[in-house]
Amino acid sequence: MSSPWPAAPLRILLVVDDDEIARGVAASLGPEFAGGLRTCTRPEQAAAQARSHRAQAVLLALQSLDDAERVALALQADAAARPFLLALCDGGGTAAAARLSKDGIIDDYVQHFPVPADPDRLATSVRVASRVSPPARSAAAAPGGAAVARRPVVFVVEDDEVLHTLVAAMLESEPLDLVFEADGAAAFDRIQAIGPDLVLMDVMLPGCDGVALTEQIKATPDLAAIPVVMLSGEARLDTLVRSMEAGAADFIVKPFTRESLLAKLGKYLPAPA
Repeated sequence: MSSPWPAAPLRILLVVDDDEIARGVAASLGPEFAGGLRTCTRPEQAAAQARSHRAQAVLLALQSLDDAERVALALQADAAARPFLLALCDGGGTAAAARLSKDGIIDDYVQHFPVPADPDRLATSVRVASRVSPPARSAAAAPGGAAVARRPVVFVVEDDEVLHTLVAAMLESEPLDLVFEADGAAAFDRIQAIGPDLVLMDVMLPGCDGVALTEQIKATPDLAAIPVVMLSGEARLDTLVRSMEAGAADFIVKPFTRESLLAKLGKYLPAPA
């Protein structure tokens, strides 16, 4: 699977409606984004700032998707070289974000968890979004040609919001980024777009059975190498057999401890640089 990280810092404009959050995001992202990231806390100025920054991607992390739509329309009308427009939304906004994408108002969206009020978790979404935003498709390099270390991305496919919160809390201090998707039918497209390092897959999902989704991942050449760890509330032999036959690498039975989750992830994620 080709790496989706840019050969040079991607010129990103992050539009967020809070000065303190903007400063926190910039601090959390660190030096690998310093050369390419600019923040805009006045949405009405986003088009002018995107033009002056020559932004390749504009990430709309606004509390209201209606506000994000207005900014996106202004960017479309104003920018001579239109940047890639990507909205960050919470779980309740995915349907609206999908509509904006389908209508061509934005190019894509990334579900952000929990809400854009936490700078560290918003920074996680910026890192994930940089994978989705073209031309982020080749190995990252720092100025001078040195490779830039990147954090592994774990994609969690699970419809239980309580488990989302639990996994986020368990892994909050770990050097990795989490992406959450509740709908099995939507998960495959998101996995293709992001190219995570590992998928935590619930067996029972709305829209698509987790085992069938695992089979689909393993049948796709660009995704087949991604390890899939199944999550199940039952330690039934037939579920285990079906999961392994579908290509799953491992299995976790709910409820699980932080230590057991870290042990599973440690078997399959790349070691920290």
